[in-house]
Amino acid sequence: MKYRKEDCGIWLVAQSNVAVKHIAEKLADIGFLNFKILVSQDFHFEWHEHLYKKIECNVICSDEFADSDIGTERLLLGSKVIICTLGLLSTQRLVASGYTRLVPVETVIIDEASQIELGDYLPLLARFGRDIKKLVFIGDDKQHRMPKPIGWFISKHVYDGRLKTIHNESSRRSCVLVDISHGQESRSGNSWVIGNAREVDAAVVVARKLYSEGKKYRIITPYDAQRNLLERRLEDATLPWEDKCFNVDSFQGNEDDYIIISVVRSDKIGFLTNSRRTNVMLSRCKRGMIICTNRAFLEGKAKSSLMGKLAKEWADGWISWRDILQGKF
Repeated sequence: MKYRKEDCGIWLVAQSNVAVKHIAEKLADIGFLNFKILVSQDFHFEWHEHLYKKIECNVICSDEFADSDIGTERLLLGSKVIICTLGLLSTQRLVASGYTRLVPVETVIIDEASQIELGDYLPLLARFGRDIKKLVFIGDDKQHRMPKPIGWFISKHVYDGRLKTIHNESSRRSCVLVDISHGQESRSGNSWVIGNAREVDAAVVVARKLYSEGKKYRIITPYDAQRNLLERRLEDATLPWEDKCFNVDSFQGNEDDYIIISVVRSDKIGFLTNSRRTNVMLSRCKRGMIICTNRAFLEGKAKSSLMGKLAKEWADGWISWRDILQGKF
């Protein structure tokens, strides 16, 4: 990115907080540090504050937003390059704090634009359409992360075949579904806390095998309660547990060689109704993914969901609980 001090300012925008972090780290890697990251308090403190350690001094958390232009000017310290999510840029809180007056929204660069739905741009254009002079979309119609069979599936069912896959791995064994037929979703009292203890058992067995083989992996799940349980069980099993378990939203933009997925649901469809977030969950692996779930559920109540469609397409890719106990995956 070519930037001159006399420029009015640049807004670098992405869909997710993790993608925002990646932009900031890339700027830091090339020695450009005259920028600020605006990040929501919930993401920064409750989930993954450790993600920002490299660029901590550049971060302005939403609970630190000032009530005046003078206060905001002190936070910016002259920075004219601001990085934030597309959603945050359009919020009244950010505008009221004076960021868009001190750094006018005239040049906006949107990263990973091909992954953003058209409707998600409307708040930005409605609020700043008259001010924007340059709107730059950066994206790629090719994906290099996922093995070919997974990439082809995502392209077909999410991007209408427009996403092209470039990858060395072409084996359908890059996706394995483990039928946890005895696993049931559970709720804690009347709360929305959702977990599935049997899927945790299976995920720990898979993690132990990958760890023993020296393979890099992460575990992701839609629900925080399940993530917490997975983390505790990994620790109890004396396996690496820190920075290993994530909920889907906090892992958006991240990747690893192998991804273990705990779907949790066995009765109500819940999270699986959201194709966009399910897509995030299914597109994080570089070499393979192992999905712990209930086959009857995916072939029944959830068959019309993106996960259900994957189960149908990988009908020959199922293995049993006994198979993973014997290391057959």
